Amino acid sequence: AEMIGLIHTAVERGVTFFDTAEVYGPFTNEELVGEALAPFRGEVVIATKFGFQLDPETGKHVGLDSRPEHIKAVADASLQRLKIDVIDLF
Repeated sequence: AEMIGLIHTAVERGVTFFDTAEVYGPFTNEELVGEALAPFRGEVVIATKFGFQLDPETGKHVGLDSRPEHIKAVADASLQRLKIDVIDLF
């Protein structure tokens, strides 16, 4: 709740660009950003990144993976975590 309040305050003070990635958390930052920015979706730009290979059990960053099929899977998962239809900058 504290971080959502902080993000809301940032938007109210004029911040319009938010950058996240699946690797932050991992995964939890995208969920937080998506929840916090839902009321402001038309007012902000959301960026997220791909290319990380994460251990499926620990979520730990273990390498890089920018194969097309991985990029699509990451995009789909990020859209779900962010609760948005479009990633503004990927």
